[in-house]
Amino acid sequence: MCFYKKKKTGNGTQSGSLGPFSEWKGCGPSRYKVGTMAEKFDCHYCRDPLQGKKYVEKDGHHCCLKCFDKFCANTCVECRKPISADSKEVHYKNRYWHEGCFRCSKCLHPLASETFVAKDNKILCNKCTTREDSLKCKGCFKPIVAGDQNVEYKGIVWHKDCFTCSNCKQVIGTGSFFPKGEDFYCTTCHEAKFAKHCVKCNKGLVKAPVWWPMKDNPGTTTASTAKNAP
Repeated sequence: MCFYKKKKTGNGTQSGSLGPFSEWKGCGPSRYKVGTMAEKFDCHYCRDPLQGKKYVEKDGHHCCLKCFDKFCANTCVECRKPISADSKEVHYKNRYWHEGCFRCSKCLHPLASETFVAKDNKILCNKCTTREDSLKCKGCFKPIVAGDQNVEYKGIVWHKDCFTCSNCKQVIGTGSFFPKGEDFYCTTCHEAKFAKHCVKCNKGLVKAPVWWPMKDNPGTTTASTAKNAP
């Protein structure tokens, strides 16, 4: 029998671990017993004699190993093959795996004897769960990991080098910029593209740009370096 312990986590995912197996295999309604038949019984399906042979008892019926795989065995959700009576079976939320198929869907690390997290119908190891939950850069859509320099503007985060001018593509980083809808412009491009010009001297009439160190400005970027979670 396999034992499973689970608990709810704050983000709606579940974490758990799987315990040891004994003579009775499977979980819940799928439990079955494997042994060597000492009495005169025939296979419930093919009627071949079972005495002296390895057999499976399930739901009060006795069957040979071949018929068990054909008619009774659970199907592994990973490899789509039957989980034979000789295989170790992992069970979670009415889904079944071969022990070797129960792996992290990201890094493929085996998880049958380790804690794991179930999220969005995927099985993840703790390390990959942390990566999935990490902030992602608005520019490159990659995670912002420990050691990365990043900037934030109105709750949106970029790697420092991914925060670029929408026109010239030069890195703005923590420099001055003008937000305009979904786009951001360096001061030079904004003046050339949007600024009104004086009718006398033809110079641009530039308003004050957003500048990251100005803490009293609601449109500032905040520079920081990502750190490992405690």
